[in-house]
Amino acid sequence: MKDYSFDGFNGLAKHHPVLAAATTIFLLSLAGIPLTAGFFAKYYMIAAVLQTGKFLWLVIFAVLCAAISVYYYFRIIQAMYFKEGDAQIIETTPGFRYLLVILTAMIIILGIFPQWLIDQLYIIYL
Repeated sequence: MKDYSFDGFNGLAKHHPVLAAATTIFLLSLAGIPLTAGFFAKYYMIAAVLQTGKFLWLVIFAVLCAAISVYYYFRIIQAMYFKEGDAQIIETTPGFRYLLVILTAMIIILGIFPQWLIDQLYIIYL
């Protein structure tokens, strides 16, 4: 992108729908929304801290930071889909867009089936 401000994302969905959809899934995952890989990443990290019985302040701080970050992530999503504008981006190749679709699908699949990844990592490190 040529402009990384919130206004730089205005109208991205109208002109580049694949890029906007992939960015939306990535941001939802970063926010920790369920059915994305980011949700289970945050869940397992917070659950691990809670199992120790220590550092409850760290869990509270992490949840507060996650809640604050959701505001900023949704501002970008709102700009892409609901604001008028002409997002100035560098042209992407079909291969790059194909890779974005694959990565987006992986984030959703790992969000739906997180145990599969855990099983695979357990087999590798056993």
